[in-house]
Amino acid sequence: MGTSIQAGQSLSGERFLLVNPQLGTSRGGGPYLRCLLRNAASQVAGRCWSFDAQRLRSLQDAPVVEVDGHVVDWQGAAQVNIESIEAVDVDRDELLSLMPVTSSDVGLMFREVRALLLSIECPGLRALAEAFLDDDPLMSRFREAPAGIRKHHAWIGGLLEHTLQVMRLADRICSLYAETEISIDRDMLMLGAFLHDLGKTSELDWSRGFTYTREGDLVGHIVIGASLIDEKVGEAELAGGVPLEPERVQHLIHLVLSHHERPEYGAARPPLTPEAHVLCQIDRLDATLHLVD
Repeated sequence: MGTSIQAGQSLSGERFLLVNPQLGTSRGGGPYLRCLLRNAASQVAGRCWSFDAQRLRSLQDAPVVEVDGHVVDWQGAAQVNIESIEAVDVDRDELLSLMPVTSSDVGLMFREVRALLLSIECPGLRALAEAFLDDDPLMSRFREAPAGIRKHHAWIGGLLEHTLQVMRLADRICSLYAETEISIDRDMLMLGAFLHDLGKTSELDWSRGFTYTREGDLVGHIVIGASLIDEKVGEAELAGGVPLEPERVQHLIHLVLSHHERPEYGAARPPLTPEAHVLCQIDRLDATLHLVD
């Protein structure tokens, strides 16, 4: 676990994830290195004022560096004045140790997600849920991915943690409204809650800190998630699952496309069903609560 970086510290051989290294030009016209340095506890700006520009390429290819330097206060924030910076080889365990990680048990969370999905009663929706659960590489990424790069649930396991909480909220809300005149399709909402951010498994990259993939930049998790549904519907039918009615497939895709509610928030469509409105609200609730200090 990395230590929090604060002004006044001296660093000797401290290891960091190196994020976005690039060249700047000093007032005197010379090159300097500007970057972000991240460990599990913090992220700070780094500046190496005496830097050989030819070294940039080797650092850009290195996810982890060892740094000597001093931490100063720059305009109210910590900044590392780097005296030396060297790329180092690390294994995956050490790489992950430099990233923030969920404090919850990943195995327990995933088992609860699985149990909620297997409680779906509609045969077609349950077969579709099982097609997702049977995709081991996708579920491995789902258990490990962050839910964001800077804001809510920006840590390893964050996507799983956020998804489970949204599914729990969906389950409670369906129970509360079961005895009222308001009709909410629990099966549809539960599967939609599971799928709403699943496209982040391809939108985000966490191999050297948290960044967007090319697919994430060009397409985004909402459209990626909708495409995953079309793909898995076919797989579920090939595996002998009960075929899902086209209207239900469209409704499920609508939940993913509309879960950001408004175009200015990234939604491809506004929510038009009770299930879509509920999903928007509980997704925002869980995301917002994690941004409140």
